[in-house]
Amino acid sequence: MQYLYNFFIVFFAFLISYFVRPFFGAYANKKGENLATKEDIAQLTKIAEGIRAKISDEVWDRQKQWELKRDAVLDAIRAHADLEYALVNLNSLLSTSKESITDKTNAELSAAALNFRSSRYSFRRAHLIADLAVGGQFSNDMSAYFLLTGTVSKDMTSQKSLLDRAKMEKLALAGKDVILSARQALGIKDAGDLP
Repeated sequence: MQYLYNFFIVFFAFLISYFVRPFFGAYANKKGENLATKEDIAQLTKIAEGIRAKISDEVWDRQKQWELKRDAVLDAIRAHADLEYALVNLNSLLSTSKESITDKTNAELSAAALNFRSSRYSFRRAHLIADLAVGGQFSNDMSAYFLLTGTVSKDMTSQKSLLDRAKMEKLALAGKDVILSARQALGIKDAGDLP
């Protein structure tokens, strides 16, 4: 009787497993698939976040470099404008002093010469920063302009003479080169270049 009892238990267990196993097997397979999909999604999310962070860092770095470059170029252009103004002012005072020299004229000339030297130092400082941040043609053009103003200042202050037309034109062209290379360094198109 014990054998018969064991046989029925095994038989019922077999029948139950035979009919129920497909449902549990499909359930287990689906659960396994869902778990694998969830793990895959977690890995893909982690990879996507890493890529997003890397791109964000690169964009941030590029933006900061652009801002540094822009600020250096704009500071250099401001210093260039100040130097140009100081040079024109000094040249103008030299032209009036030739006609009538007074103590007031000498004081104005001294102040203008001091302003010119100060403007050259400011331009040189801005040039060094621009050389670091921008370099290239912009730095070369600034160097050429700086050297030219040094030569001109020696002529003007040692001889207390005006700049001749040729020197003024040379300075104007060198100044224009600085402006054009600044535009190029910043990627600014001329109004005629726009579509």
